[in-house]
Amino acid sequence: MARLYLFDDKRSIFHAMLGFLTAFLLQFSLIVILAYVFYQVRERENPVATVGDVVEFLIGYVYGLVFLVWLALGFYI
Repeated sequence: MARLYLFDDKRSIFHAMLGFLTAFLLQFSLIVILAYVFYQVRERENPVATVGDVVEFLIGYVYGLVFLVWLALGFYI
């Protein structure tokens, strides 16, 4: 059974940052997410590493969404 390592190289930080920034695109973020997943699937890499890259991207995306909600609620308090 293969092990999934998250944030195992320098590119991992880039994946998370890209996911974080994608959250700010709001309605266009679905297009970016699909393009990123398509790119990762087409890339010649170990399938476990591909899954790890997508998970890193989604972690950054979730953090970006949380940050956006925090900003939105901060304006109403």
